[in-house]
Amino acid sequence: MESIDLLLAGIVHAATNFDLLMAIIGGVILGLLIGALPGLGPTAGVAILRPIVVGFDPTLAMSALAGVYYGAMFGGAITSILLGIPGDAPSVMTVLDGYPMAKQGKAGQALGMSIYASFFGGLVGLVGLTIMADVVSRYALLFGPAEMTALMVMSLALVSVLGGSDPIKNFLSLSIGRWVGMIGLDQIMGEPRFTFGTLTLLDGLDFSVIAVGMFGLGQMFQGLEEATVHSSTATYRYRSMMPRLRDLIVSRWALFWGSIIGFVVGVLPGVGATAATMLSYAAAKKTSKDPDRFGNGAVEGVAAPEAANNSASYANMVMLFTLGIPGSATTAVLLGGLLSVGLQPGPRMFQEHADFVWTLFGTFYIGNLALVFLTILFTPLLAAAIFVQRGYLYAIVMGIVFFGVYSISNSIDDIWIMLIFGALGYIMSKLNYPAAPAVLGVVLGPLLELGVRRTLIASQGDFSVFVERPISLFLLLVALLIFLMPVLVKYRKVKMG
Repeated sequence: MESIDLLLAGIVHAATNFDLLMAIIGGVILGLLIGALPGLGPTAGVAILRPIVVGFDPTLAMSALAGVYYGAMFGGAITSILLGIPGDAPSVMTVLDGYPMAKQGKAGQALGMSIYASFFGGLVGLVGLTIMADVVSRYALLFGPAEMTALMVMSLALVSVLGGSDPIKNFLSLSIGRWVGMIGLDQIMGEPRFTFGTLTLLDGLDFSVIAVGMFGLGQMFQGLEEATVHSSTATYRYRSMMPRLRDLIVSRWALFWGSIIGFVVGVLPGVGATAATMLSYAAAKKTSKDPDRFGNGAVEGVAAPEAANNSASYANMVMLFTLGIPGSATTAVLLGGLLSVGLQPGPRMFQEHADFVWTLFGTFYIGNLALVFLTILFTPLLAAAIFVQRGYLYAIVMGIVFFGVYSISNSIDDIWIMLIFGALGYIMSKLNYPAAPAVLGVVLGPLLELGVRRTLIASQGDFSVFVERPISLFLLLVALLIFLMPVLVKYRKVKMG
């Protein structure tokens, strides 16, 4: 009951505080724009905005960053439906039925379903986040250094194996991030590591600089190679975007299961919203009475992935707030934002900064509702933004990026480091190496190292401490099973073939 009271107080505070409302609305509008522009996506948007808002009040800063996150998850459907061009990876599944509906003159119907499915999925994700965050934060206090270390090993295993790409490439990308995270002074001994004799690297690399470089600049460098779209957009009327009772009835199970699948998959570190949308689309098609309609303009084919997409975005935050472990690249950037404003996520944050946590959760509820009206209002503008020459658009964004990164510590060295990681992100994308594991490696790598070393210091070098505690042993066994999964799948295919 106490948590419900705190949440209701947080919602009231978010709804009645003008500054908070402006932060939510501003973040949401920027997120919608970033989501609609192919090649950027929520991670790039949050990374770009983070250096700019880091000096704000913590609640204002995180409300704006979170607004960009779930706003971008909303915005990706607009160009997917109107132009057949996904704004980000999770929106790919929306194209399959959304664009055929637009070509059939049902663009408004598809857009309306995407908006209300996103709202419904977001609401389910928010309720799940509220319940799980409260429960997990209470039991997370039982986690000692050994359990936290085992949990991070399991998280890294999930990122490596289930990251949506080749497991070997995932692991190599993760290793790069792990190495970057080691640069600077040793956390225990205080000895410099991989600083190459320069004073600049003694304090390590600022996570904002790395994230902005790899996701902001890296994605823009790649986007500049692609031709600007000149095809005409599908036409629609505002009236056609209003909810239709028949569509909601037809899509009721797609909405429900899409939201549930999105949340369950989204909680798992490293799996991401893309996998959630694929699974929810497959489930909706399999349970449909007429699966042949899917891919040809089925409204359920829009409802399922959009509900899963937005439910997963809030599910990603469960591990972030309760245990301080990011579940995706975007939540890794949000973790950096929390640390920048002086807050350490984890179970103690719910005790020591309860007002902040529940007010922030309250802004999520307000933002999820505001997204419905803002998306309807700005859809024409967002659809038109894709026709702007990318050279002009990206030049403006790059100017904001350079200003934001320089303002972190007023150092030109940060600009050079950002450019280096921008080039690295671009090269990795050209070679089909995912950047998300690298970013998660930068965050989780030092935490894992510190956890292992502290545990071994406390146990006087006895490694058995990791398997003596039931929770730690269970998590390590799960991690081992995850690592063995590709081998088991390959063996099964050989045996069946």
